[in-house]
This record gives sequence, structure tokens and C-alpha cells, in this order.
Amino acid sequence: MKLNDSITTYDIAEALQDETGKFEVTSPTGERYFVTCQPGHSIASFEWAGSEPNLQPFLVRKVAQSVTTEGRSKRSVAA
Repeated sequence: MKLNDSITTYDIAEALQDETGKFEVTSPTGERYFVTCQPGHSIASFEWAGSEPNLQPFLVRKVAQSVTTEGRSKRSVAA
């Protein structure tokens, strides 16, 4: 997804598979959550916890690009 793109989905984990960045997720009841996706990581599960089936989709909007680590170097500490 591009920055500020929005989609609707019933399955957030599937919709954000292979995505990077920060996403604002709005539930069918209006609750808002932020989900951060990083390369090589995935959302293992994001389930509807209501007692009735989720009949309305979630709104997912990309609010930030991924953070790059270019220019940073790892330093090891000798023991």
C-alpha cells in the first residue's frame, strides 16, 4: 500500500501480509488501533473477539512508511 491508501478487509493479517510501515486500523465499532509491519515479520493473528460474527469490514489506512536502518552500523562488544 502507498502512504494514505485505505482498504477495507475482514482479515487484517491477510491484508497486511508482506506490507511494511505503520497502519491505522478502525474496527467496525469505531475503535482505532495502530499496527506496525516490519520486513520479515508478520501478524500471526488478529481475531474478532465479539460474541457474534464480524459482519462489517475493518478499515485499514497506511499512515507511515517503514523506518529504514541505512547508515546505521552494528557494533559488537568484546567480552
